[in-house]
Amino acid sequence: MPSRVPVLYRDHDTVVHRRDPRVKVLLLGLLFVFIFVAPSAQWMSLAVLGGLLLAVLARTPWRWLVVLWAIHIPTFVALILIGGWGSVTSGDWAGVIDAGGAHLRLVLAWTGAILVSVSLFSTIDPDDLSRGLRGVGLPAAAAFGLGLAYRLLYTTLTETASIAETMRLRGLRLEWRRPIRFIAESVQVSLPVLFNVVRRGPMLMSTMQIRGYSQDAQLGRLRVADVAVLAIGVAVVVGSAVARWGPLPTTLI
Repeated sequence: MPSRVPVLYRDHDTVVHRRDPRVKVLLLGLLFVFIFVAPSAQWMSLAVLGGLLLAVLARTPWRWLVVLWAIHIPTFVALILIGGWGSVTSGDWAGVIDAGGAHLRLVLAWTGAILVSVSLFSTIDPDDLSRGLRGVGLPAAAAFGLGLAYRLLYTTLTETASIAETMRLRGLRLEWRRPIRFIAESVQVSLPVLFNVVRRGPMLMSTMQIRGYSQDAQLGRLRVADVAVLAIGVAVVVGSAVARWGPLPTTLI
């Protein structure tokens, strides 16, 4: 029976899937450096364009992108309204537009982070994550712990779906329209989930240790394509830093 839990990772043979896990981990790190360094909305749009390209090449499930981006729409609206609240109360809609432009960089940063990170994680299975973190020099215990947490995330979601379905058959409804009752019934679901995850955690950890996750990743040398992709990411970050603190313009056009 197929799992009811939506899994982000997709096992496709794409140019992004074939990249070295170390490069994927380093690209995620470069992404967050770029978000804090990029000096303008035009520079930040590079992250959005790069994320869209990655999503197409990696065949990222569009539902994940739409849902995770739509969740932040209230945040985007709040940023614009807070910045231009004085203009809203005075009826100065031009001021609201100006406030929206001032916060465009932050909206693009959020959008770029979602597109790039979701696209990369759709190509990273737990094996890749552990090996990639170990390959970039993270201590074995930390890499192992993050890999275990990544696996436990899906284990928790699976347990939650299974237990919620079992309790639904016993009369537990979990209806959003009744918030107080929903909270009370959620507690009844969360406790069995917690006990099951605690029980499964040591078993999963032992299985990962047997398979050698705490050992050296032994990934070998990077291929030419991996080096090229990493070089592009480094060049974009360095270029944005020079534009922010050096002679390059803060606008691309």
